[in-house]
Amino acid sequence: MIRVLIIDDSAYNRETLSQLLAGHRDLQVVGTARDGLEAIRMIRQHEPHVLTLDLEMPGMDGLSLLRWVMVEQPLPVLVVTSRESNYSLFEALELGALDFVLKPGRVSPDLPSIGDDLIAKIRQIGEERPRVERLVSHGAPALESLSPRGLPVVGGEIRLITMVASTGGPQALQHILAGLPADFPAAVALVQHMPAEFTGSFARRLDGICALPVREAGADDLLRPGQVMLAPGGRHMRVEGMMGSCFRVSVEEMQEGDLHVPSADHLLESAARVAGAAAAGIILTGMGSDGTRGMAALAAAGGLAVAESERTAIVFGMPRNAIMAGIIDCVVPLESMAALMKSMTVGCRPSPVREARAVPFQQGGGNA
Repeated sequence: MIRVLIIDDSAYNRETLSQLLAGHRDLQVVGTARDGLEAIRMIRQHEPHVLTLDLEMPGMDGLSLLRWVMVEQPLPVLVVTSRESNYSLFEALELGALDFVLKPGRVSPDLPSIGDDLIAKIRQIGEERPRVERLVSHGAPALESLSPRGLPVVGGEIRLITMVASTGGPQALQHILAGLPADFPAAVALVQHMPAEFTGSFARRLDGICALPVREAGADDLLRPGQVMLAPGGRHMRVEGMMGSCFRVSVEEMQEGDLHVPSADHLLESAARVAGAAAAGIILTGMGSDGTRGMAALAAAGGLAVAESERTAIVFGMPRNAIMAGIIDCVVPLESMAALMKSMTVGCRPSPVREARAVPFQQGGGNA
């Protein structure tokens, strides 16, 4: 049984969300709160497993409550907000909220339409039991400590780094990219599971805090060395080939039956085809198994496969699936990821622990 506390200043929203969850035996609404102060009393009284949190509330608003929760009583928080909200969804994610669901309006008769998405995400949180705490950097350790198996460092140069993430990913990606220098020589391609309305804003937010330029991908874009490109929400991003030192990127519409759009598997598989042993894949926090198939393709092509460690992953689902598949070269905590990425691009990388069928990297060419 997953115990849920609903926090929203609208009586209609509280009642509607309660009814949406009431018909499911594995979900129990232990209470509803109209503002942050009432929520604190109910958190202490009912000990919920998950909070659904509106951001715009009178008195103690959602962001203020979220700060209190992350300091005093860390719990999984699912933000339920409207597109029209004046409050920063990205600030909520930075403070520690796991994920979000978009309401059709602050108070809307169409609110029941979010039921399936809301229930699925609450259940995923219940199944994954995410680690909820603020991310704190303790500095990057020596590279020799990055792998629990003490892998030797061998010659090699990574030209393309792909990073994929889902739940908890915005915080992780921001943390890693902020640690890369302005002269970072590799191209970086990102997939973050996020609706189309937010990926452009997320790219601009990353661009504002990182030394490297960050932007959302468009059709027939060129991904240059020292540049970061984010897959647009609602569409897939693939690496199609090369033009000089740049990687040619395509953006494609989703197909019927696609579970994740943008897809980590699509990006990783395309990087394997084009860059082969000159590509690295990094699978970060997230629910589910998106990325495992793509990591397997990249590993088979001789690329470097990296997973975030359980110690720092907010949700260990995606890294765990890839690790259990036996395709990961090294498992790395979040605070060490930027240091590892820098080492990949200066002639060294951890040696693979499996046999790989290398696919040669061709300067100026590639397999489209």
